Amino acid sequence: MLVSLLASWLHFEQRVAQGTSLAIIMPVALFGALTYTWQGLTGRFAFDSTLALSIIPGLAIPSLFGVVVGATWMSALPAAQLRRAFGIFLFAISLSMLAKDVVSLGAVASGPVTIPLIFWVLLGFITGCFSGFLGIGGAMVIIPFMSLGAGLPQHMTQGVTLAVVTITTVVGAATHHRLGNIDAQAFRSIAPTATVAVVLASLVAGAIDGFWLTKICGLALAYFAVRFTFPPAGMRSPSPRVDPAAGFYQI
Repeated sequence: MLVSLLASWLHFEQRVAQGTSLAIIMPVALFGALTYTWQGLTGRFAFDSTLALSIIPGLAIPSLFGVVVGATWMSALPAAQLRRAFGIFLFAISLSMLAKDVVSLGAVASGPVTIPLIFWVLLGFITGCFSGFLGIGGAMVIIPFMSLGAGLPQHMTQGVTLAVVTITTVVGAATHHRLGNIDAQAFRSIAPTATVAVVLASLVAGAIDGFWLTKICGLALAYFAVRFTFPPAGMRSPSPRVDPAAGFYQI
């Protein structure tokens, strides 16, 4: 979403929009993850710090490889059809999240979570591939699979996802900085406000019951499903250049 806003509202060249977006998201994700962690450690919601520390590397490292693979394959595949297929996939995921705890669906969040490391490695790699293919935000893949597949509490899922985003944006932002693709003035103007906003949003989310937070996430995924399946006329032609370092964060 941020890339689209920078390109359409501020008329940034696509590469600068991608690089500046990464730079802005880096502190936003970091402070969002820290806020979720603080709330979890102080008992506002269920949060297993040991489990979180074991999951984060398993997701972040493979995603870096996956995004390169996805971006490489994208040049040989029909991007419009892939976007539409991913939109349909998001519809199914959003419906699953909206139905969770209403009907018997997905893993149960109670009790200890014992998920093999290979699950996190494959999830990270697949997320990176989707990101490289479509230029999407990895959270749209990570959050539902962690919530539905692994049965992690929604609050912890969102905190871990922000931590993964923090790690990988450092790599992407550093790459764009070397290429001169970051608008320093836009970063200084937007990043502080966005960081404050994510802290406040994380505090609000921490006060919302996990059931309703899952439903809000499901509605957000439904919105993006519509955007991918039925893109506006001005967004139907993908950018001719997809940067593997940036693809993970374009929403």
